[in-house]
Amino acid sequence: MAKPKAKVEGVYEKNPGSGVWYTRLRVNGKLVRKRIGSYKDAKEYIEKARTIRNTGAGIIPQTAKRPAMTLGELDRVGGSVTLGKLCDDWLRYIKAHPLEYKDQRNPPYRIGLIKEAFGDLPAGSIRPPQIADWLDEMAKDRAPATINRLKTTWSAIFRYGKERGHVETNPARDVKLRRVGGGVIRWLKPEEEARLRAVLQKAVDDCPSQKPGIRNRLLHHILEFDISIGTGMRKSEQYGLLWSDVDLEHKMITARDTKNGETRHIPMIKSVHAAFLQLDAMRLKRKNRSSKKPNQSPAESVFGLADNKKWWLAALKAAKIENYRWHDNRHTFCSRLAQKGASLKVIQEAAGHKTIQMSARYAHLHKSHLADAMSVLD
Repeated sequence: MAKPKAKVEGVYEKNPGSGVWYTRLRVNGKLVRKRIGSYKDAKEYIEKARTIRNTGAGIIPQTAKRPAMTLGELDRVGGSVTLGKLCDDWLRYIKAHPLEYKDQRNPPYRIGLIKEAFGDLPAGSIRPPQIADWLDEMAKDRAPATINRLKTTWSAIFRYGKERGHVETNPARDVKLRRVGGGVIRWLKPEEEARLRAVLQKAVDDCPSQKPGIRNRLLHHILEFDISIGTGMRKSEQYGLLWSDVDLEHKMITARDTKNGETRHIPMIKSVHAAFLQLDAMRLKRKNRSSKKPNQSPAESVFGLADNKKWWLAALKAAKIENYRWHDNRHTFCSRLAQKGASLKVIQEAAGHKTIQMSARYAHLHKSHLADAMSVLD
């Protein structure tokens, strides 16, 4: 008869007599169970993990798929700095520079996804195949462009880590970007715009006069839309505008730190100028989420409502408009220029396209464009 195993806290045989032993240990409040194998290995692992937990001399992952590692083991696989540390550093930098990183919502979300999956691993131990496999998994329910943004976030995390001397290489550089098709250009048809404007105006008209603050915010939605469809600005450009970038006298907008890294100047058409005049009279301020989470947007932000996703989706639904995004206002702007006969060079400059090839996507909307070019054959 086999001698019974000495009872060790945190070591157990899930199925008595199977010879397969497990460990369980609470790490940062989370109970982590891990399948080990032999009783001897399970005993050694739990003692090692408990020592690391008590002394802090190593890392204990909060997942059963990865082993506990001492500082010596960490040094051998690429240093003791975890990816979670790099994520925290990069996130801290983004939050400290809201003018440079106007989008303070999506980058932190993407950093959080990466930290959740790899945060407890030594940063120096991560290899390109691990990143590529994770992106493949994420791609099951996400568009290629979204996966490319995640890949770019990986690169930014490691690039900043290199600048701070925490890592020597950037494994994300060796991961390929996904091919993103041009897709079908979606623009707003006149009858769709009429329905959308009717929905937005009805919300303003139905608001009780005793609630001027709410009425102003509903009116603000119309002005946001007017400026978006009348300038073709990217969402980040529009909602990152400061009043110092808006010249009402000369009817000119200055978009700084654009996607192309360049500053461009956008003339105001009449409807856009009128919208800015109304916004200037309102001067709505962006609200804090809570007393513990103050709004980090600059005080001189033009748009008092920074997040348009909720009201925008509701308005589209009420107007029965499908398959249309806020970014499609930009496509509508370019499409209407093309339909009015504007040259590709004009569209490029108006939209701030980096190459004229991007503007060429709208050339077919000018019905006489091809016919005029081919008339030289007559």
